[in-house]
Amino acid sequence: MGLSKYNVNVNGTTATLRLSDADAKARGLTAKDLVGTKPATRAKPARTAPAPKAAPAPLNKSRTATDKSD
Repeated sequence: MGLSKYNVNVNGTTATLRLSDADAKARGLTAKDLVGTKPATRAKPARTAPAPKAAPAPLNKSRTATDKSD
């Protein structure tokens, strides 16, 4: 009675189980679930870099001769 490793999805997490052929068949596992074959995974969405933020223009706080009202 040999045991084989199977990839099984349990609550959204991939787990590896060592099962006999009879146990695997009882759980509905096939040859595609054997370890050594890639488990099916969802493609991750491509991440894009955020746009750089532009700083607001500073207020001109300097006083010149034409601005003076003293």
